[in-house]
Amino acid sequence: MQKVTEEALLDVLKDIRNWMRAAAHAPVLALLKSQLPDAKARMAYQMLDGSASMEQVRVACKMSPNALLELANRWSAAGLMEINQEKKRVRLFDLEDFGLLESSGQQKKASK
Repeated sequence: MQKVTEEALLDVLKDIRNWMRAAAHAPVLALLKSQLPDAKARMAYQMLDGSASMEQVRVACKMSPNALLELANRWSAAGLMEINQEKKRVRLFDLEDFGLLESSGQQKKASK
């Protein structure tokens, strides 16, 4: 039996990850589009990267606390978000990778 190095295993795992990303792109994109139907929801989702508090996101997106909490719970249930060790909600996907973010100027107009 051939001894496999950690580097070789890491290379195989990276290949598997890359193929999984490619295979899952279309279904994840469809899920993101259905769960994030408008610019406000997309902006809120994108901001929930673990660095911003729910309050900061709520104020920036001009949403009620209940509306944001409802969306975050729905995103978690759909597998688009998780809660980290610090009890912060963290998105699992970057919307820039899927072309779902509007330009900054358009986002500012949408939030007004």
